[in-house]
Amino acid sequence: MPAPHVLIAGAGIGGLTAALALARRGIAVTVVEKRTGFGELGAGLQISPNSGRVLDGLDLTLPLKRVAVSSHGLAVRRWRDGRALLEMPSHPERLATPYRLLKRSDLHTVLLDAARTMPNIRLVVGRALETVTPEADGISITLTGASGQSERLSGLALIGADGLWSRVRDAVGDTAAPVFTGYEAWRALAPPTERGPARVQLHLGDGRHAVHYPVAAGRETNLVIVRRSPEAREGWSREGDPRVLASTVAQASQGLRELVAAASGWQVWSLFDRRPAAMAKGPIALLGDAAHPILPFLAQGASLAIEDAAVLARLLAQALETDGPMAVSAALSAYATARAARAARVQEASRGNGRNFHLGWPLAIGRDLALRHLGAEGLSRRYAWLYDWQDGARDAG
Repeated sequence: MPAPHVLIAGAGIGGLTAALALARRGIAVTVVEKRTGFGELGAGLQISPNSGRVLDGLDLTLPLKRVAVSSHGLAVRRWRDGRALLEMPSHPERLATPYRLLKRSDLHTVLLDAARTMPNIRLVVGRALETVTPEADGISITLTGASGQSERLSGLALIGADGLWSRVRDAVGDTAAPVFTGYEAWRALAPPTERGPARVQLHLGDGRHAVHYPVAAGRETNLVIVRRSPEAREGWSREGDPRVLASTVAQASQGLRELVAAASGWQVWSLFDRRPAAMAKGPIALLGDAAHPILPFLAQGASLAIEDAAVLARLLAQALETDGPMAVSAALSAYATARAARAARVQEASRGNGRNFHLGWPLAIGRDLALRHLGAEGLSRRYAWLYDWQDGARDAG
């Protein structure tokens, strides 16, 4: 009997993680990507222990060690003078799963390399998803290439891992457009700056914040500035206007201004939000930003997609082994139920951080006092529900 076959739309971090997790459980996977190459866009990202455990479980610990930096903690600073409001040290050598800092492209390459070693994963590139048709025994999709040629694929299920502007989400009947948040993110890479242990550095200002940390095994610094913006532009990114950047950091601390001046290749993303979707309908399921886009104020967008992939693969494989193909819809419904509350909680926590990070005077005074009072232990307790997550354990939401 041939192995069960699942289709995945989107070869980003969530889609490739899902492909690996399914393939390792004996399920054949076809991953479809509309881009003509697999280069992942974006600069850096943070992989916290909740998602890091999933990657370690996929035997990616060693390739990740070659490209990632293990964080030694967090420093939260004031925008104007760089004064520390809170410092939370971490000791990665004591942790089973470190808090990893790395380039998005490096993580994507690690996942892609692993996928290419799996004989039951097929990668289809340069094909756009056109139609989705539920069938009695699963699902079929039609793909179209740049020259107009079409291809039809069939499987037991379709996983939409195709991001904020998901076509699969549209196919399940959720066609509400993403909503512009009033923020834009500026991202660039700079030379290494850390003289001591590698940490995430967060600078809070009026209507803006910055975050930076080492990536590429310490050879570069990832720098992100999020600011309020009156206009939105759809799509991935655009080149940043140096005059706008200079105005944004004019009142920043000297250290942050120097880091911005040393960075190059600034790209700007308009930030959109979208209400959570029903994460499954029949033989179709959504994961990552296709289901629940996460604003970048909690550094959990990639991590939540990785979590989704692990839960989906486990529940689907268990159902197929126990009850066969007829159990696919029920398994995907169980996945949606298992993930909905946690995804909503992460979304709201990130939105709350965005409001808090960008407070102006006088509210910022109260925020700064609260951070000092909270301290490292208090901050660690506040996010234990997030970072302590493990697949298969009772989800605390």
